[in-house]
Amino acid sequence: MAKAEIVRDRLRVRFAWWERLAVWRAEITVPLARIRTAETVDDPLARTRGGRAGILVSGVCKVGIWGLGTGTRQLVSVRRSKPALRIVLDGGKVGELLLSLPDAAGLAEAIEARA
Repeated sequence: MAKAEIVRDRLRVRFAWWERLAVWRAEITVPLARIRTAETVDDPLARTRGGRAGILVSGVCKVGIWGLGTGTRQLVSVRRSKPALRIVLDGGKVGELLLSLPDAAGLAEAIEARA
């Protein structure tokens, strides 16, 4: 499972070794100023859209890049029955992060308070 933390004025997300194969990176760092919204979602597996490049285990997990052909790329690492955080970004190649995190609600509140 990915791990996320706020470091100074940035959100840093680090991916597990096997997730790196699907998201094509070890981590992503986003300035808090680029974050438009941060919210928790109940059913993260249903929140992806468009074409994909990554891992899909139907009804269990999605990890990779979704949204190919839609205009908004989603960097996704979500699991069934795990709390998830949806972050909409302003500009850049990736327009949205969708991440299952142990403390998704707490991180959403911290981001909203600092952004």
